[in-house]
Amino acid sequence: MKIKSMTACFGRLDHARLDLSGGLNILHAPNEGGKSTWCAFIRAMLYGVPTRDRDKKGYLAEKNRYQPWSGTPMEGEMTLEWRGRDITLRRFTKGSTPFGGFSAVYTDSQQPVPELTAQNCGEVLLGVGREVWERSAFIGCAPTLAIDGTPELERRIAALFSSGEEDVSFSQTEATLREWQRRRQHNRSGLIPKLEEDISVLDRTLEQMHSTCTRLSQVGEQRDQLQLQRQELEGEAHIHQRLAQRDVNARYAQALAQQRQARAQLDDLLAQQSKFGPLPHRDRLRDAQLQLQRLQLQEEELQQLERAAPSAPVAPPTDPRFSGSDGTQAVRRAQDERTQVEALLTQAQEKARNRRRCVLPGLLLSACAILAGLATNRLLFALLAGSALSVVLTLICLSRTKSKAAHLQKQAQTILDRWGAAHPHQITEAAECYRQQAEAFDRTREEYARGLAQLEARRDALTQTSADLLVFVRSFAPEVHALTGCAAAVTTALELDDRVRTCRDRLELISRRCDDLKSQGAQETDTLELLHTPGRTPAETQQTLSQVKAMLAELDRQEAMAKGELLTLGDRTQLEARREQLTAQLERRRTEYEALSLALDGLRQANASLQERFAPELNHRSGQILSALTGGRYDSLTLNREFEAAARSTDSLLPHSTLALSRGTGDQIYLAVRLAVCQLCLNEDESSPLVLDDALLTFDDSRMAQAVDYLSKTGQQVLLFSCQQREGRLGLGRVQALQS
Repeated sequence: MKIKSMTACFGRLDHARLDLSGGLNILHAPNEGGKSTWCAFIRAMLYGVPTRDRDKKGYLAEKNRYQPWSGTPMEGEMTLEWRGRDITLRRFTKGSTPFGGFSAVYTDSQQPVPELTAQNCGEVLLGVGREVWERSAFIGCAPTLAIDGTPELERRIAALFSSGEEDVSFSQTEATLREWQRRRQHNRSGLIPKLEEDISVLDRTLEQMHSTCTRLSQVGEQRDQLQLQRQELEGEAHIHQRLAQRDVNARYAQALAQQRQARAQLDDLLAQQSKFGPLPHRDRLRDAQLQLQRLQLQEEELQQLERAAPSAPVAPPTDPRFSGSDGTQAVRRAQDERTQVEALLTQAQEKARNRRRCVLPGLLLSACAILAGLATNRLLFALLAGSALSVVLTLICLSRTKSKAAHLQKQAQTILDRWGAAHPHQITEAAECYRQQAEAFDRTREEYARGLAQLEARRDALTQTSADLLVFVRSFAPEVHALTGCAAAVTTALELDDRVRTCRDRLELISRRCDDLKSQGAQETDTLELLHTPGRTPAETQQTLSQVKAMLAELDRQEAMAKGELLTLGDRTQLEARREQLTAQLERRRTEYEALSLALDGLRQANASLQERFAPELNHRSGQILSALTGGRYDSLTLNREFEAAARSTDSLLPHSTLALSRGTGDQIYLAVRLAVCQLCLNEDESSPLVLDDALLTFDDSRMAQAVDYLSKTGQQVLLFSCQQREGRLGLGRVQALQS
């Protein structure tokens, strides 16, 4: 199969066209020039776009990643040569599904190609599925050219070295067998653990059912014993009831006798009470009794008051100094006299103090005489004359001052003599004493008048109270004529009333007791049956009976719960039959698990034998290609089951893993492996185009030239996309620059 031309509305490609030739096609384009997009377009045209793929963190699904940037629907066309004829493949958007529509027609006649459908197009044209083609003829550079195994690739390789069937894969078959094993026994989720758990549950259910049945029988036995005990206790309680009835009847008969006796006593008291007139109310009788008691006390108090009453005042106080004046006037008059005496004495003292001032005029006159003598040179005469004049003048002043002070003293003494006092304060003291005597006389006279009035009022009140009490007592006891008989009549009436009341209360109490006993079922007649008193008291019998009934109720509850458990657990026969079925299934699953284990062992042995058959051929072809790519530097290559490679150089004894080699050498090793897989897995009649997306990016110039030379000699159509110009400068194949 050879691709001739392609037209794409895919990702950044907007109606872009690419024409190709057979052999090596070197396609140059810078970064973001659409190289990887063209590679993805080829894959999408052959195998379609996965519609179930979803976006993930750090990853875009292919259906979203290659949506046309221009906003047009995703569509494309590819013209190719297959089996000697040109075929045109078209894919387009159908509904909301990118590349959901498909058509394959012969280019010259536009007739449909019946063998090709949207699902099998790539597998029919190339002879392999998508996963095998992506790991062989579809070679990219990111992140490495390393190849990983898939069930499809494994089936393809196994078909080449076995019977030719491509529907068998060791890893897929092993995974299926292991899945079957896990379905039968995997922790608690396998069929065998589930069956074992179900059998264990049934065993526990049957054991619980047996335990419940045993408990039911025990409950029945205990209930029979308790029912016998209850019957015995109920008979004992009945005897206690009959004994209690007999006791109630006896007490009822006694109460009836007491009732008749109390009624006769009441009738007798009422007959005695009828001898009096209609008695007042009990409260009025008690008030009258209290009034009589208080009346007696009041008479005694009145007598004591009369004996202790004060005598009348004899005469008011007399004093000739205060005749015709009351106490207040006497005090005011005495205060005026005292003020006058004190003023006279003060003036006399002032005159006595003024006698010292009489010496001054004489001294002044002597001084003047001395000065005059000095002026006339008669000093001695002036001194004698001044002294004489001074003495005379001083004597005259002293005489006059003394006579005035004596007169004031005489006036004050006259007033004091009239009051008979030696000092002025004695005048007011005498007046105050007179005032106190006058007030005391007035108070005594008022108290005497007040006492007489109170005695008269009490005497009148006692007289009125006595008359009222006598009238009240005579209303029910006419035979009383004096106050002395009132107390006895009232006391007798109260005592008779108390006895009537007491008798009525006792009769009422006995009547209520009779009614209570009658309501309890008491009867006037009693049976004379012989009853034996039980060993237990009635309270003990009732307590024991209550306990037995509670135990019976608890047993009934336990029995109901046990029966409910049996109903919940189900039918014992069905459970045992179910257990037998599960046991048989468990044995069958265990047998299947052992058979699967044997099958896995045989599969591993067959896979090891198959590896011994196909591994040498794949290693041989990969080693030849690696030698061509490295210029003979590495001459052999080995792969394990996981397609991990190791190469041996010509100057080394042991092979080296790709992890120990450079990135470029590792990519050359895995390119050799991919080309060997292409030779082994793809159809030889219709060779698949090789698509390389910057696959030689890590190669140095020498090994790049060797790789391009090898690719140009494969005889296949090779599409080498590169972002560098060095591949085109070698002059090998058809060189084309992609339009950006």
